[in-house]
Amino acid sequence: MYVDYFSDAEGNVNAEMPSTEVTLEFVDAGGKTKLVSSSLYASAEALKTVMDMGMLQGITETWDRLEERLNAVK
Repeated sequence: MYVDYFSDAEGNVNAEMPSTEVTLEFVDAGGKTKLVSSSLYASAEALKTVMDMGMLQGITETWDRLEERLNAVK
């Protein structure tokens, strides 16, 4: 588990933006590994804020890039 924060280019946390509690679980899937990523927000409003900013598209692109990279190093 880790907490994800919005920050500027220098790494300073933006306290005005909601943070996300992220849990990653690695599950044995019969010789393969399944990764389950869960994100928890403090409120429905915090979730709406990041959804309105395009969070779903951004995280989908991140996982897609990871998949591409893993396929490249097989």
